[in-house]
Amino acid sequence: MTEIGSRSGWIIGTAALVALLGTAVLPAFAGGDHSKHEMTQAAPAIMAMNAFSPASAPGIGTASAYMMLENASGSQADLVDVSSPAFNMVHLHKSSMSNGVMTMAPVAQLTIPAGGKVMFEPGGLHVMLMGPKAPLKPGDSFPLVLSFASGSELEIAVPVTKAGEMPDMSHDHSSMKMN
Repeated sequence: MTEIGSRSGWIIGTAALVALLGTAVLPAFAGGDHSKHEMTQAAPAIMAMNAFSPASAPGIGTASAYMMLENASGSQADLVDVSSPAFNMVHLHKSSMSNGVMTMAPVAQLTIPAGGKVMFEPGGLHVMLMGPKAPLKPGDSFPLVLSFASGSELEIAVPVTKAGEMPDMSHDHSSMKMN
C-alpha cells in the first residue's frame, strides 16, 4: 500500500465496512450473528455500511447504489467523486419532492461531518450508475470507488440485490467491539 491516495482493497458482503486514511487493511469480525455482514477495518475514519444496488430490469441502462457512510474521525470528510469500472458514468445524485413532482439533481460534493453519518437511500441521496459495461444480476457485485478531497479513496464491493429488496439499513455497527 502506498500513501494516502491508495485503495484500501475489496470488501465482499451485504454490509461492506471499510475505513481508510492510508493504513493497511486488517480483517475484523464482530460477535453475534453477522453471516451477511462481513467487515474489514483499518484506521477509524470513513466506513461504508450496508451497500447494495437493486437489479435493474433488462434493457434499462441505469441503476443506483445505496449505503450508509459514517465518519468516525474528528474532522469532516468531503466526498468529491464516485467511480466504478463496471459503468460508463457514475455520479452522486439527490432525489427530492417538489410541488408533488419527484426531481433528481447531481451533487458536486458531499460533506460527511466529524462523528456523523450520511444515508444513501431510495428517494434521497444515491449513487447514479449509468451505462453498465456488462449485465448485473442479483448475487453479482461490482466495485465502487469513493474519492475524497484529502486524496484518499475508499473502494467497496457493492452487491446486486433483487429489485425491491432492501437490506436493513438500521443495523448499526457503531457499538460493536472490533478486534
